[in-house]
Amino acid sequence: MSTGEPSPTSTRRTVAAVFLAGVSVFLVLYETQGLLPAIRDAYGIDGPTASLTVSATNVAMACFLIPFSMLAPRVGHARQIGAGVIVAAILALVLPFTPTPELLIVVRFLQGVAIASVPATAMAYLSLRLPSAALPGAIGVYIAGNTIGGLCSRLLTGLASEFLGWHGGLAFTAAVSLIFGLIVVWLLRHDLFSTARSRAVLDTDVSDQSDTDPTLTEAADPDAVTAGDDAADASTDSDGADDETETGDNADDGGAGSAQPPRRAIPLRGGLWRIYLTGFLCMIVFGGSFTMLGTRLQQDPWHLSEGAVALFFLIYLVGTVVTTYYGRLATKFSRTRITLAGMVIALAGAGLTLVDSLVVIIIGMSLLTAGFFLGHTGASAAASAARPGVDSTRSAAIYLTVYYLGTSLGAWLSAVLFADFAWPGVVAMCVSSLIVVFVLTLTGAPLGFRKRS
Repeated sequence: MSTGEPSPTSTRRTVAAVFLAGVSVFLVLYETQGLLPAIRDAYGIDGPTASLTVSATNVAMACFLIPFSMLAPRVGHARQIGAGVIVAAILALVLPFTPTPELLIVVRFLQGVAIASVPATAMAYLSLRLPSAALPGAIGVYIAGNTIGGLCSRLLTGLASEFLGWHGGLAFTAAVSLIFGLIVVWLLRHDLFSTARSRAVLDTDVSDQSDTDPTLTEAADPDAVTAGDDAADASTDSDGADDETETGDNADDGGAGSAQPPRRAIPLRGGLWRIYLTGFLCMIVFGGSFTMLGTRLQQDPWHLSEGAVALFFLIYLVGTVVTTYYGRLATKFSRTRITLAGMVIALAGAGLTLVDSLVVIIIGMSLLTAGFFLGHTGASAAASAARPGVDSTRSAAIYLTVYYLGTSLGAWLSAVLFADFAWPGVVAMCVSSLIVVFVLTLTGAPLGFRKRS
């Protein structure tokens, strides 16, 4: 394998492979979210148990993202990506034929393990294979693949279930995922079957790039395209509170401005613990509300079908719009103010969803989605930003892990509350979490990121 500058054809092939890998795995990540009522009825289980088909996959992703990021340089980034897309699709094909709910949940957990291998590896693979000038555009394409896959995971499965039943809907989505996965393997064939020596040349010591390698940034999530460096660079000195935390954390360097504080295994300085908690709570709200939305709409007074419920997931596109303009907002306002505004917007949206009107529910969920992305996008960018004494890659990985744990808890907890208190119970969970984020942001204004030099 040549170690020189890659050709334009090789670059396009690499970008296309990673794009389709993101589509393939995230296509099956949330495939059961819109089918929970059908799964509950088919197996004769309660709502909280059915919600574990969503939670189990996200828990697995949270647990295996960091281990896979460490394993990739040993087995080869391309091989790990190729294996992940194929195994995730094969397990998706098994889902419609699982005879018991316990086995269904186990298979979903194993799917999460396979899926985690792609977001844990893809961006590092791009940074190794592409010239620096092509990297930002390639990362943007990869993010788009995740977003498309995440949306279609709910939408495509629900629409297919309208005609094929829920078993057929899962099988159809799995077949599409497998087709994309096979294309990924074909595009990566040169790296998949390279010799050990040539792979060693390609997979250079990634640990030397730990401060700049975006191995585990929030771009790995299909539901949020982060503002990235644009948002981080946009945080100006006028956001004085953001700088105060950094100053306070660095006060122990004895006044040696150039001295770097020791790095910690779990970075918490600079208000990072607040950032992690913000992402966790925001995802409880977002994951929980959308998990039980379909169940609510399939009950009185609407009794919507799976296909009609699937169309409600198009509200996710509001997040695409919000994240697109987040960088512009960050040039005018501090992240603290944007987060506070986002929580207020989300609270208003959560309240509107209590009204028994489909139009009002759509407006409410749209506001809830917009507010979520305002808080989550800034928090994810802050977790990835450079800080003295903090490994930004590790910080981003921890944020992403906590993010998926929030998804898991939100999906399960919302099902429990819905069973006992119907939709008002879910709204109470959302309001409580949003208020906590609001208070965290208001009382801990120093959370955020510094302007990079």
